[in-house]
Order: sequence, then structure tokens, then C-alpha cells
Amino acid sequence: MENLLKLTNKSEFLKFLDAISKINDQGVILDIKDQKVSALVSSLDNTLILHTELTGTDGADNTLNIPDVKKFKHVLDTIEGESVDLIINQNNIEYKGNDIKFKYHLYEEGFITRPSINLDKINKFTYDVEFKLDKNTLQRIFKGCGFAHETNKIYFYTDNNRLMAELTDRARHNTDNFTLSVCDADFTLDPIPVNLDNIRLLSVIDDGFNVRVNTEYGVVVFDIQSNDIKLKYIISALTQ
Repeated sequence: MENLLKLTNKSEFLKFLDAISKINDQGVILDIKDQKVSALVSSLDNTLILHTELTGTDGADNTLNIPDVKKFKHVLDTIEGESVDLIINQNNIEYKGNDIKFKYHLYEEGFITRPSINLDKINKFTYDVEFKLDKNTLQRIFKGCGFAHETNKIYFYTDNNRLMAELTDRARHNTDNFTLSVCDADFTLDPIPVNLDNIRLLSVIDDGFNVRVNTEYGVVVFDIQSNDIKLKYIISALTQ
């Protein structure tokens, strides 16, 4: 009997893989369990962690060691239709369609190392601040990058009951800055800097993010959900 991974919505699976590949596209473990596919990946410097889950799948519990996520995504994109049955063999993933057939080989178990992060600990943190960051605000921030191009930092803080996002570098003198008022704030937040490159890697699969800040450990969490996909980005704040 064939071991199948049934996808009911191929487009959602491609979005799932795309979000992963932005963080790390080489050597990723996909866990299939309880009718979900999940992954935990980190950036090269470990300042950005992504934990993502995809529902709307059907298959026996398994672990897939994917060598190249973008390559896997590209071959899946050649399949027409949304309902896809993938055959999970011992060392490869196989597809046998009427017009397309392929076999994608996997790494052996133990070849890929999982990121060393305790998700349970992160989830149990007490978060001092919580706010929404919508797609339009992010687009306006990125437009501001064309002006404040000398910096690779974004500072979130409150001023006069407003949440502000500022592109600057407070550790350097005479740096141009661009500040955007994000939303009303019924909380106080001292400036917390984040690497702007990490913000650029976020996949905006819905209208925006729910953002939570733990000031004690300098952790900023960006959560977003759309249809079958959940994305949780965990970003380590910079020191200044």
C-alpha cells in the first residue's frame, strides 16, 4: 500500500513552502503529524525563526528531509489542479499524474539539524505589548527605505499615545531617519530595534500581523494566519 500525502489545496502548500524558502531554502525538515505539515526554520544568524503549520492535508505521520525547498516548490507548481496526491517513498517523493510525473529525492534521516529553539518556552513568555501591523503599513515602511537607505534597523516605540516605526540607526551620528505613525497605543514601549532585513523576509499572506513584544528577553513575535496556513516569526531584537 502506497504512503500518500494528500493535498487538498496545492496553492496553499506552495505559499507554505514559499514562506519557508525565504528564511532557509536548503535542508529543511517537514513534519507530517495529525493531518498537518509543519516546519521550524531559522536564518543563518539565528535572529529570525519561523514556525509554520499547514492544515488541509491527509497522510500518515512522517518526516521529510527536503534538500532544496525552492526546487521542490517549482516542480509542484508544474502540476495543474489543486488536489494532489504525493507518494512518499523511503528516499523520495513521487508524483504520477496523467501528464506529469516526477521523483524528488530526499536527504537521509539525521542529515539535517533542527534549529535549537524551545517553542514551548517562547509561547509561555509574558508579552508586555501587543499590536497590529497591517499590510499597508508595511508597504509604507518599505517605501521609506528608499529615503533612509543608510540604515538597516527599524525601531518600534510609543510617543504621545501613538505607536511609531522609525527607520534610523541611533548608534550612528548624522543618519537620515524616516518615521511612520502606525496606530493608537494604550501602552508604553521604549525603542526596540529590529533588523530590517528580517522584516523584509516576512510573508504577508493576509491583511497583517499580530505583533507581541517581550522586552525582558528582547523577543518580537509576528503571527499571521490565512486559510490553511499559520506563520509564527520569532525575531531577536538588536541591542541598540
